[in-house]
Amino acid sequence: MEGFEVSMGTIWRLAEPADVPVINALAARSIRALHIGSYEDAVIEEAVHHAYGVDWQLIRDRTYFIAEIDGAVAGAGGWSYRQTIAGAHGPDEPAAALLDPGHDAARIRAFYIDPAYTRRGVGALLLWLSEAAAREAGFSKAELTSTVPAVPFYAAFGYRPVRPFDMALPNGSALRLELMDKSLIANPQEP
Repeated sequence: MEGFEVSMGTIWRLAEPADVPVINALAARSIRALHIGSYEDAVIEEAVHHAYGVDWQLIRDRTYFIAEIDGAVAGAGGWSYRQTIAGAHGPDEPAAALLDPGHDAARIRAFYIDPAYTRRGVGALLLWLSEAAAREAGFSKAELTSTVPAVPFYAAFGYRPVRPFDMALPNGSALRLELMDKSLIANPQEP
């Protein structure tokens, strides 16, 4: 199903190592534009340089998706069956330990939407792909760390806040995040 066209002009595919520079540029653009008003400018810049970007393990694990609209990368995001829940990791870092689908929650990870393509279903598509793949891998729940401005998006798709926490940044500042979770098992009472 890779490369499947979702709506007119929108396709998705698995990310490849050659996509890393494009995804890192997308992440910086997305964070700088979509976090204004939720974080101080200095925190945004520090996070762009030290907290956001591609987690190479997601690409190696084939769990990271790219959405394209008319040939342009409109968004990227994925999921993981490893214990890492947030942060960018380089190509030479060792893989984190595996999660147990019978006990642990899959990790929804590293979602970035190009500001030019917000509110066009890109994030919803990437989330659906990630949840479907996690379900197929045997996970019955998912969790994620959300930035402050993304909490309403995830809440609209059934994620509930668990607790806020601060990710320390190298300059001594902190990035406020929200741990959120969701059951991946359909509720028979829901339509």
